[in-house]
Amino acid sequence: MTMREATAEEKARWEDLVWDSPAGPDLMQLVPYAQVKAATWGFRQMVHSFPGREDLPVLYLVRKVPPFGEFWYAPMGPRVTDQEHLALVCDDLRAGGAFAVIMEPAIAAEGPTSKADLAATIPGLEEFIQLQPGTSTVFIDLEPSEEELMASFRQRARRYIRKTGEAVIEHRTDDASFEQLWKLYVPTISDRAGLPLRPKDYYLDAWRLYRDRGEGHVILAYSSPERHEQGEPEAGIYLWQHRDLGYYRDGGSIRTPEANGLQYRVQWEAMRWCKEQGATTYDMFGAPPSWAVDDKSHQMHGLVQFKTAFGQITDTVGTMRLVVDPKRAKAWDKVGVRVYWRMGRKKNPLFY
Repeated sequence: MTMREATAEEKARWEDLVWDSPAGPDLMQLVPYAQVKAATWGFRQMVHSFPGREDLPVLYLVRKVPPFGEFWYAPMGPRVTDQEHLALVCDDLRAGGAFAVIMEPAIAAEGPTSKADLAATIPGLEEFIQLQPGTSTVFIDLEPSEEELMASFRQRARRYIRKTGEAVIEHRTDDASFEQLWKLYVPTISDRAGLPLRPKDYYLDAWRLYRDRGEGHVILAYSSPERHEQGEPEAGIYLWQHRDLGYYRDGGSIRTPEANGLQYRVQWEAMRWCKEQGATTYDMFGAPPSWAVDDKSHQMHGLVQFKTAFGQITDTVGTMRLVVDPKRAKAWDKVGVRVYWRMGRKKNPLFY
């Protein structure tokens, strides 16, 4: 076994290790994300060491579910780019103590069969329900000038950004801005997209956590000075920004003729702000797979025109599961997950 707990020194420079991962960083592989999940998950910072390769840091969320044991989850990890590296990681995990490990390796996907093709190459690896929308996403290169960046967008985005040039834009981090964003977020996610929501406190606590670290930021937009005076934003987003990475996390908008296009303007302001803070990449976090952009039944189809107006979709294989103990995993799937979901559904309708 070549997996071990990170040393104190490695934990102290965990961010540096994650930034040097083969696929580059993802903010979900940092300790603050584990703190967001701390109500139901513990975490372990592990290092995989293989001959001829740099040490690979992986943050695993750990959930104990007696009498089944425990399962692990590497959100947006491990940050590997090839099947051979993932196979070595899986070999390690078979002796790690979990009956199953959920993961989202950063291995590029080329089509709808990529996930199944990868699973077929590693014993015990199987396709799993999609947990993180960011496994297919749109990355924006922030290194060009603002003029070059704007020119790279499709006409649709440029038109709406120009159309909303008179909008009032606020950059804020106060608790009141979180409440205003929440009022935009709920109808966007729950009513229009039809997606389930966690409890309000889950989001607000997470927003405060990153804000207090100096990494969380809110942008609110008003279609007119009159609307601004009324204190009623019509579009808004919550960002993570850390080191050279900007990250669109949560957002919402209302649908009125006056507010039409504000969501494009907010994204533009977010990119500009992240660029000013030193970010060189902006992750729009979540899109349908590139091969499903015409599939109107896909739950994220409503985002296709919006996000692809800024750039092209990049795909990874998505959420997978390594079954280490088939008997316990089968019992968990048949009975355990439903029992634990019922026990905690009032606090969190989304088990994971």
